[in-house]
Amino acid sequence: MGELFPDAPKGQAGYDKAEVQDFLDRAKRAYEGSDEGITSSDIRQKVFSTTPKEGFDPHAVDQALWRLEEAFASRERASVTEDTGEAGYYKRIRQQAQEILDRVARPRTEKFRRAKLLQPGYHPADVDIFCDRLVRYFQGQEAVSVATVRNQKFRTRLGGYEESQVDRVLDDTVSVILAVR
Repeated sequence: MGELFPDAPKGQAGYDKAEVQDFLDRAKRAYEGSDEGITSSDIRQKVFSTTPKEGFDPHAVDQALWRLEEAFASRERASVTEDTGEAGYYKRIRQQAQEILDRVARPRTEKFRRAKLLQPGYHPADVDIFCDRLVRYFQGQEAVSVATVRNQKFRTRLGGYEESQVDRVLDDTVSVILAVR
């Protein structure tokens, strides 16, 4: 197998090379139309196992996945537009954006479900601050890039916001931003 990416820096865990290669091979087949079942969302949510030795540099792989995700999103947009027309496509995106806005505009500390008291979740103050930025984005008052959403980090705290629910809204936000590029 030829090396697609540089190795992880010494002393740092890297992505399992076989997993990365298998996924990229499958994505290539899907993009070429000989395999089904991979979407831009699947690419965005892909998590690879890490290995302490001889893994790919996670940053390099993530950058490639982001470009691949954008290519799939563009293709998905073309397909939906072909089926429903430009107006239908944008109607669907506006509905999705409105659902996100309705969620992120909720009152502070009430935007998402809470993790159980003794389970970690995202720190509500951090999430609420970022949600304020998303409100401004969806109201056309602030630019927010895909990279900003993808790279957003939150502190954790016991009883914080349920991470999976917050992550889903961030994923949906990336989908909307990619859709309207």
